[in-house]
Amino acid sequence: MSSSIPGVTLPARHIIVADEDPVAVATIVRILREDGHAVFHAYDVLAATQLAFSVLPCDLVISDTKVEGSDGVELIAMLRQLKPDVPVIYLANTGRSTPELEAMLPADVPILREPFTHEKVRAAVNAMLDGKAG
Repeated sequence: MSSSIPGVTLPARHIIVADEDPVAVATIVRILREDGHAVFHAYDVLAATQLAFSVLPCDLVISDTKVEGSDGVELIAMLRQLKPDVPVIYLANTGRSTPELEAMLPADVPILREPFTHEKVRAAVNAMLDGKAG
C-alpha cells in the first residue's frame, strides 16, 4: 500500500507507538514496518506528543495502558485536545487496564487487548486507517 515515485518508495502510513515496554514496542514496530508503514516509537508522554506534532502526517497513534509519565488514557486525552482528528488505538495491558480506565476513552478509540497476535494488530491498524473502526 505504499506510494511510489520513480526510484523512491514512500511508506504507506506514519504511525506512532507509545508504550513504556521496549519488548512490546519492538514487536508492534516490527509488525507494522513489515507492512510498509513508517513507525515511530515513544516510551514517554513527552516524546509521544512531540512525535504526534512533528510527524507529518500522523496517521495513527497506538497508546498502551501505561506510558512513562502518565497513563495511556491521559495521553489520548492530551492528543485529542491538541489534535482532535488523530486516530488512536488503545492497547490494554492484562492486569493494568481496568473497566474504569477504559470507560474514560473516547467512543471512537478501539481497544486491542493483550496478549495480541500479529493478525490482531494488523486488523486493528488496517481498520483504523481505512476508517472502519471506532
